[in-house]
Amino acid sequence: MVSIDKKTELKQKLAQARTNLQNLLASLNEAQWHTPVISEGDTWTVLDIVAHLVENERGMSIHVHKIRQGKETVSEGFDLNQWNAGLKGRMGSPTSTELLENMAQTRARTLEGLESIQDTEWELTGRHPFRSLITIEQYYETIALHDTLHANDIKKALEIQNRN
Repeated sequence: MVSIDKKTELKQKLAQARTNLQNLLASLNEAQWHTPVISEGDTWTVLDIVAHLVENERGMSIHVHKIRQGKETVSEGFDLNQWNAGLKGRMGSPTSTELLENMAQTRARTLEGLESIQDTEWELTGRHPFRSLITIEQYYETIALHDTLHANDIKKALEIQNRN
């Protein structure tokens, strides 16, 4: 019974974070999708940030699957900065519409995976590239937090753009 409550709580966190992000993205015009958001090293636009969220949610869902199978997620020496730097090459140049579709499809698969978690699996751990060793439960919390953090980055970039 505890798992049902945990699943419900995590689904609510994921839904709230995603709804906030989707509402923000729905308010953007086409030009705003090209607003620079992060400029450390390579410049990332709103499009790039959303592609990053899609790719990373898919990756974290794969991690959860590997953890459940007793497999390694990422090696200890994994370079997250290098991985993120290769984003544009891996994701190509999707349109905002394609990204929104990919976001919805990825979230549906994430929720399918979450629904299949057994009571005995919540505390299984795997290496996350940024957070180190975390539980399956923490992976799902990280997915929600990732949406929230980058939605805040996008809001901040748009506020700066509007002031200029």
